[in-house]
Amino acid sequence: MKDTDSVAPTVASNVVSMRGAQSEPGQSRRSGSVTLPPPVVAVRDKAKALLMDHAKQVFAKVDDSLFAMAEKAHGQEEQDGLFQALRLLRVERRRLVERFADALEQGFQVREISADEEDPYSADNLSLVHNDDLEQLVAVDTMVANAKRDFAEPLTEITLRLNTLLSVKIYDKNNPLGPDAICDAFVEASRALDLHIRARLTLLKKFEQMVMLNLGKVYQQCNDLFIEQGVLPSLKQQRRAARQQRPAPRPQQPAGSASAAQGDSQAGAYAGHGLMPLGSGAAPMAPQDLLSHLGALQSHLPESYGDGEVQLLNVNSMLQERLVEVRQSAALAKMDSDIIKLVEMLFSFILEDRNLAEPIKSQLGRLQLPLLKVAIADKSFFSKGGHPARKLLNELADACTGWQAKDNYEKDPLYKKIGEVVARVLAEFDQDINIFSTLLESFREFIERERKRAQRLEQRIVDEADGKAKTKAARARVAAVMDALMAERDLPPVVSEWLEKVWANMLFLTCIKEGTESESWSRDVRTARDLVWSVHAPMPESRKQLLGLLPTLQGRLKAGVEAVSLNSFEARRMFAGLKEIYRERFALAQRLLEERSRQVEQEARAMAAEAASQAPIKDEAESAPQTPVREEPAEPVVELPQMEELEQAVAEVELQPDAVIREEIAETDTHWQQTFRLAQGSWFELKRGEEEQFRCRLAAVIKDIDQFIFVNRNGAKVAEFTRAELAIALRKGELMSMDDGMLFERALQSVIGTVRQSRGEMR
Repeated sequence: MKDTDSVAPTVASNVVSMRGAQSEPGQSRRSGSVTLPPPVVAVRDKAKALLMDHAKQVFAKVDDSLFAMAEKAHGQEEQDGLFQALRLLRVERRRLVERFADALEQGFQVREISADEEDPYSADNLSLVHNDDLEQLVAVDTMVANAKRDFAEPLTEITLRLNTLLSVKIYDKNNPLGPDAICDAFVEASRALDLHIRARLTLLKKFEQMVMLNLGKVYQQCNDLFIEQGVLPSLKQQRRAARQQRPAPRPQQPAGSASAAQGDSQAGAYAGHGLMPLGSGAAPMAPQDLLSHLGALQSHLPESYGDGEVQLLNVNSMLQERLVEVRQSAALAKMDSDIIKLVEMLFSFILEDRNLAEPIKSQLGRLQLPLLKVAIADKSFFSKGGHPARKLLNELADACTGWQAKDNYEKDPLYKKIGEVVARVLAEFDQDINIFSTLLESFREFIERERKRAQRLEQRIVDEADGKAKTKAARARVAAVMDALMAERDLPPVVSEWLEKVWANMLFLTCIKEGTESESWSRDVRTARDLVWSVHAPMPESRKQLLGLLPTLQGRLKAGVEAVSLNSFEARRMFAGLKEIYRERFALAQRLLEERSRQVEQEARAMAAEAASQAPIKDEAESAPQTPVREEPAEPVVELPQMEELEQAVAEVELQPDAVIREEIAETDTHWQQTFRLAQGSWFELKRGEEEQFRCRLAAVIKDIDQFIFVNRNGAKVAEFTRAELAIALRKGELMSMDDGMLFERALQSVIGTVRQSRGEMR
């Protein structure tokens, strides 16, 4: 990631003290509080005020970083988590600073620490880490180690002065102003916050920048205050004089020689050379010396290493052989030992990852020593998601996700390119990490060319499938409209011909080009309905409305004739047929009107004659037979579906061809629901029978017909499923989703899970 403050995400969210809490949560560090001497109280209050001021600045910085990270988040879940953390930190910042201050004050109730507690996170006890993320553990260890190194002198003076005032022996682990205690206090204060892991790691990063890097100023003011209080006021001068009077070191003798054995009683206890246990008396190896030895091991790897099955390197064993070879003895510092074990665990995961083919694992396994050197030299390797070495490893693995080893795979362009990149790392990487950025840029250019070639083929396949789906969907939707208008209706043949030859095709074209949500579609559906209505409208009641409709209808029909390229002879014949129908319709309307007019006149004359006649004449007239008036039979009223009903009919069109298969799986089935969550571009393993098994990528989901298209690395189609078929394949294990996410982050997550499992088994 581009943001240097961002860190790689893991899955853990519960964080406890990373340096080994001195007591269980909720318990006092001592059975009773201790009354502190006035100078210690003054220094405690001064340090607490200074550290609180620095801690308050943490939240202004972390607020900006989290907002920027949320805007660049890869998914909705991650973005929601970062925004939630942002809001929570804004609300809780005051209480968090107060808890930090309380923890700092409580730290001055110093107690002795037993030998068992001295180094709870040594390499041998790595599996006993409680709920800590290893990324966070490394990040905190790094900031503490850096502070001890950078502020060793003022911290030593504080330790010596506290030792003159307190009854408890003060040293690194229980010094209330030591980097361990200060960092532990902040982690303890923030432990209760339910933060997204990336937000928590960013919070720690800002704490390092705003608090831990400013400890020198805090220590200086604390020592000045001690001097004002009269506590060892000449300590600095005494220590300077002691250093000046210290005898010069003896010339270094070859390890194992007689003079060396006589000059150092502890070192003389070892008869040979090699890697010694920490605390055995052998000096811890300086980081630069360790890097030099690892570089020598890297350069002496056999040329055949990586050509076949790669075994995980046992770095401790290799270092032992190396030290024996150069006749040296040394121990590994705790931090370096932890890093060696952590890198081994990471590469153990890589070499077992089912996402990668065996030849690719062999190539990537060759990077164990170079990446170990990176981790030793740059402690941000585990906490900095954008580290170039991590990005290169992730990019190599991502490009190979769908790669399969076929016959003569050694000639495959991708395999050859991976081999070239790894070979250059082994040959050229010493301590300059810029080589990883250079190789990453070159590899991305290669992959981009490969992907463009595959995308061209893939796009043709998707376009073809999409075109077929749209065609199928359009025909089904047009049929729904036609059925609704024509079903159980006695239409004149020429009108049926208009609907089937012209207007069905017109609707099809509109559906393909503009879709059923467009105004053009609604207009063309209305035209079809108007055409049917025009030959069924009751007469003479609809005569005036029909007269107003016909000019517009004729214009729309002419446009349809042109759109579907109907030949002119057919068009003239069909228009003539319609003209004849409308002539008959208006003639019928005219006859009905005349009959009604005559009937009205007869009724009027009869009423007049009745009024003028005498009663006897009336009776005689009533008894005389009446001549009936012949009337045209009234046309039956035919109900047509409204536009809303036609739109509903189109929306309810069933396009899935697997209705029988669909009955086999319920909507509540987890595999059916999983099909709605599959992301385009995801990789799968597909099994067809016992022998055939290959990897494929979800290239597209054709929504019109719910069809899923899968392709291989080269963009060629290898499978297609309807949604129901896909759900059943997932349920049967014929199609298995491959792990998403970047390789390094998945490896780190796996290591964390292994550590937690080990802890659970040892309880």
